[in-house]
Amino acid sequence: MKKTILLILAAVLILTLLSACGSSSTSAAQPKIDAADTKAESEGTPEGHGVRKIIAATSGGPRPLIYTDENDQLTGHNVAILKAVFDRLPQYELEFAHVSDLGSILTGVNSGLYQLGFNNLAKNAEREKLVQYTDPIMVNDYLIVLNKDLGITEFNGLQDLAGLRCYGSAGNDKTTLLEDWNEEHPDQQININYASVDIVANLQDVESGRIDFTVIDAPMFNGYYQPEYQLDVVSFSLKGRTSTKYSYFVVAYGDDQLLADVNGALAEIFADGTSTAICQEYLGKDFTPGIADK
Repeated sequence: MKKTILLILAAVLILTLLSACGSSSTSAAQPKIDAADTKAESEGTPEGHGVRKIIAATSGGPRPLIYTDENDQLTGHNVAILKAVFDRLPQYELEFAHVSDLGSILTGVNSGLYQLGFNNLAKNAEREKLVQYTDPIMVNDYLIVLNKDLGITEFNGLQDLAGLRCYGSAGNDKTTLLEDWNEEHPDQQININYASVDIVANLQDVESGRIDFTVIDAPMFNGYYQPEYQLDVVSFSLKGRTSTKYSYFVVAYGDDQLLADVNGALAEIFADGTSTAICQEYLGKDFTPGIADK
């Protein structure tokens, strides 16, 4: 009887051990959930509920605001500003996504495919139907770049462009600026030749006299195209003569915590000089909102 009892107890012990091992093996085989793929229920600090992954979409241009360096890494003013913002937000993990065009950025953010979009984005009513804008990240003045042989040494406004020739692309914000002028001033028409011409060719045609002028964003011209190509042209700012525009990041409607966190971090990098240093590095001049506005 004693032997029988001992055998039964030994069998029970063996079965218990086997059951425990089986349970442990099953647990180890379960896929590990990456914290970066899990949206935190609270603010999600590393000590709290996890880290939220933020995929920021861009089409990768224009230079020097956004471009790919020799190591195939995204860089430029907008990229450096975004990284500086998320360096101050440990509750998020930042990743980048390359997309084909502006429309893909806006629809992707609107649908939740991406959490943030950037691409030297200006604000308009149509875009605001799809996404909400952060606070401005950069002042983005327009420049008028003219052929030097025109002999224009002082620029007083768009009326000085009456009768002059330029390229225009339908829907482009600079073309719209000139079209609005033509609509409002039928007796002072600017000659817009509708053509799709890249920025370098456009500027070189101004230099050669093929066309008389072009309109370009000041940070792009001063920060890259003029120092890179040493163009023999003259340029004048439109600041104070037309509405100064800004560049922004965009996020989805309803993502109010992300919006508030990004805006808070932007205020920090404006106040501590980080934005100024980034502007000087990539653009050669400070285009920080609140500083460049003065």
